[in-house]
Amino acid sequence: MSAPVLSPRLRLTGTWLTACLIGCAHAADWQPMERAEARDGIRTWSRAVPGLAVKQFRGETEVPHSVLAVLALLADVPGMKHWVFQCDGAMQPTGLPPDRMYLTFKGLWPASPRDVLLRTRITQTADSVVHVVTQATEGMPVSDKHVRMPMLNNAFKLTPLPGEWTRIEFQTQVDLGGQVPTWLANLVSTRAPLVTLQGIHARLPQPAYQIRTTEPLPMHFYDGPKPFLPPGHLKPASP
Repeated sequence: MSAPVLSPRLRLTGTWLTACLIGCAHAADWQPMERAEARDGIRTWSRAVPGLAVKQFRGETEVPHSVLAVLALLADVPGMKHWVFQCDGAMQPTGLPPDRMYLTFKGLWPASPRDVLLRTRITQTADSVVHVVTQATEGMPVSDKHVRMPMLNNAFKLTPLPGEWTRIEFQTQVDLGGQVPTWLANLVSTRAPLVTLQGIHARLPQPAYQIRTTEPLPMHFYDGPKPFLPPGHLKPASP
């Protein structure tokens, strides 16, 4: 089956956060943590942000799976608890727009569990790069079992590569809310990017994500058409 090809019209809506979080960062600002050199290795960085207890963090890796597989994984909301750092539940609340996701996070004593309502938009630029932007939003009653996270800005940048490989870059800026011990803030900024990318590597091979067209992808996340695939990204189908 041939890969879908849509007009490579530049679609910038929603990519401003990706550009701000990833494209505009100077390398000198970041302190490296993981430095794996293999193609599918994981590289992570962090940097202090004035006024935030948790350092901004980012990670990068390449996976031997198509950008469609990565998008299918990111769109599997209930499955997020298997790879998002400290996530213990994810759902799309009834009565809210379908692009909303409610996530809960495990607490680490003495810190309380956290929760957040997110809105996700997916766009693609003319160079075939896919941007997945998630931001905290309002619309969910505050729970007495969780501390509401007032800010969570997350941006994935997915670059489809030849031979069904995808470069994954992501960056997160978060305000956990409430009192955050220094050790917990350091743990989040150090462990979150590594554990998240390790979880993506482990989860991606599942058959449910090995899609060959855009049809199974949920349209409600997209700002514009579903993604087009550049020539050579998908391997030729096996005979």
